[in-house]
Amino acid sequence: MSVVLLLLVGCPGSTDKLGDTAPVGCLDVDATVLAGSSAFDELDRPIWVEMPAGSEQVMVHGPQGGWHILGAADVRHAGDIVTLQYAITWPASDVRLSYGNFKVMLVPHDDGCGGTYAGMLGVLDVSDVKSGDADTPPELLAGETLTVSMDAEDLAGRTAHHEVSVIAALDPADMDTADAQ
Repeated sequence: MSVVLLLLVGCPGSTDKLGDTAPVGCLDVDATVLAGSSAFDELDRPIWVEMPAGSEQVMVHGPQGGWHILGAADVRHAGDIVTLQYAITWPASDVRLSYGNFKVMLVPHDDGCGGTYAGMLGVLDVSDVKSGDADTPPELLAGETLTVSMDAEDLAGRTAHHEVSVIAALDPADMDTADAQ
């Protein structure tokens, strides 16, 4: 009977199924997020890499014919489950080219205070800005300044925002095509 009573009463705080596992003090300061790019480690897993302001970011020509820019987030001082909103805009045309909403569990940092999530595809939709025969991202965006933004919110409502201006760069596959014409 006492075992059943223990199971019914449970442990204090046991109803919080998705509680934060961050170390003491980690969540005592404002959350931060950094928009980054994705690369791949030696086991071909996506990893976060820095996306410096003014850096060239490749418009990857995907196998299904579309183009995307790889994105990633580095979140600090937040719980381990977050909603990330990854967007790409073209300030020169005042148009949003890409938007993604991802609810994910972060790959934790070594200190347990936040983590990263990589491998997000910012699929580029240029249908609102096409001009005559120019109707693909390489034709319209190569060399243009784009704004990459990342918003993060954890389950406790902690939020963070970051944006960075980058230069759209051609995929090598698109360079080969342009040279052949």
